[in-house]
Amino acid sequence: MKRFVRWVFSGFIIISAALSIWQVNWGRRDFLTPEERAWLQANYRDIAVAPDPRWTPSQSIEDHQIYQGISNDFMSLIERKLGIRFLRLHAESWEQVLALEKQGKVDIHPVIFHTPDREANWLFTDAYMRIPVIAVVRATLLERFQPENIWDLRMSVGHGYGIESFLRHHANRELQLIPVESDRFGLIKTALGEVDVMVTDLASASYYIEEEGLTNLRLAATLGALYEFRFASRSDLPQLHSILNKALSQITREERRRIYDRWIVFDPRPFYRSPTFWYVTAIAVALVGFVITLILGWNFALKLEVDNKTAALQEAQRRLEQRVRQRTAELASANAALESEMRERAKIAQDLLHVSGNERARIGRDLHDSIGQKLIGILYLTRVLAEKFDDAGRDDAAAVYKIIDIIDAALVEMKQIVRGLLPVDILNRGLVTALQALLKEIRQHHGIACFLQCADETVADLDNALATNLYRIAQEAINNALKHAVHISRIVVSLRFAGPEGILCIENDGEGFSLEKDGSGMGLKIMHYRAMLAGGKLEILPKSEGGTIVICHFNPALQEAMDGEGL
Repeated sequence: MKRFVRWVFSGFIIISAALSIWQVNWGRRDFLTPEERAWLQANYRDIAVAPDPRWTPSQSIEDHQIYQGISNDFMSLIERKLGIRFLRLHAESWEQVLALEKQGKVDIHPVIFHTPDREANWLFTDAYMRIPVIAVVRATLLERFQPENIWDLRMSVGHGYGIESFLRHHANRELQLIPVESDRFGLIKTALGEVDVMVTDLASASYYIEEEGLTNLRLAATLGALYEFRFASRSDLPQLHSILNKALSQITREERRRIYDRWIVFDPRPFYRSPTFWYVTAIAVALVGFVITLILGWNFALKLEVDNKTAALQEAQRRLEQRVRQRTAELASANAALESEMRERAKIAQDLLHVSGNERARIGRDLHDSIGQKLIGILYLTRVLAEKFDDAGRDDAAAVYKIIDIIDAALVEMKQIVRGLLPVDILNRGLVTALQALLKEIRQHHGIACFLQCADETVADLDNALATNLYRIAQEAINNALKHAVHISRIVVSLRFAGPEGILCIENDGEGFSLEKDGSGMGLKIMHYRAMLAGGKLEILPKSEGGTIVICHFNPALQEAMDGEGL
């Protein structure tokens, strides 16, 4: 069995090698007859090619003409397939080419329009490329351009070009054509508004619009004709005509496509139809979608976590109240146990506040360190991408800059969320400074007039725990007013001392807040707990002129005593 496999494998290798050798030898087979090959070897050094200097771009390097363009690429391909090099004639204008032709010095025209009057002197090969004849207008004219009215516009065409004969033959009316020296000058005149329409072929329009930077020109219409690229050889050289036709037949479709893609770059489509635009847009949308998905997923996870914590807090509170009711019924026989239970209740309330604060701080840090850094990274990458597109002069840069604005807005919103979650540094900033910052933020984001009244300098001597509780009470009172009341135009926070007792007041002039309807939430209960930990109590009263006032009475001495007892 192993020997059979080796034989099969060896036979496969031998057959593959034989096929490769046969294919190489077949590809090298001469497509010319022996007589044609002999004639070509004897005469190719004297065969002269005269490119059209108006249509095919040329440039001089050390007094030698280097020709470029579609026809030159095809001529170079033919020379490579024939294994020879024809003589190139240099002329400054088409008129000089015609003069050289009359002198009998031109043997091949690489690109010439096939007309009946030229058939007497020239043999035309098969068309090696067909380019549409198009009408080019300014972008401002394109909006009101009507193809059926093209004959009424100021129309220019290259003087002596085959397209001129085509227009006069198909117009079915007398035309007032404006002849121009070349397609280059015709396109420039169109861009400057000296003429309305330039009729040319797609290849010329593509090249000169890119070379001259005529960005205000657009393709208006195709005229239903194809500019056929042909080689024309002298009629008294039938061998040369046959050789050129056979060489053209050896040019593959892929080779033709490469030449076409190299020179035909004029894209009249709007930017939103460009594959590049949609590719960049898809990337941008994917990035934004990824960020949004990340944020939504993170928010969902936070919501689940907050819901779980809230449920745990509510369950703990429910159990606590149940235990208090049970202990109250046994007050006569278990007074000592009731006092212990009261201490436990106060401690749990304080622990809950610490847990809530720590959890808020952790969530804020996670948002800042994880999502924030990723957003900043995406922002920098997008800015680099925008700068590259901007340097390349691409229209797609505007879409990328719009993405940068969206990411910037997301960063600002995330920073506001983080600022509300992180703990207040009362110890370093002071209670008055923290309250001023809170009111400034409300003023900026909600457009509400906010004022702080604090006449007693002894406020600066409050310890950090008491100051933190007072700050959180003020923050929760303001948030409740913004959430439940309407038509708020003024918020006043005042802080003062009357003897050993301090008073914190938060007033607003909003409408719609009801203590019976809105006074049973967790936020208000936590405010009462904080007031108790501050050695005082909390009151929420309606104002006679409209609005609500929240009053917190606190006593630094009682708060210190409660801390000393472990409450």
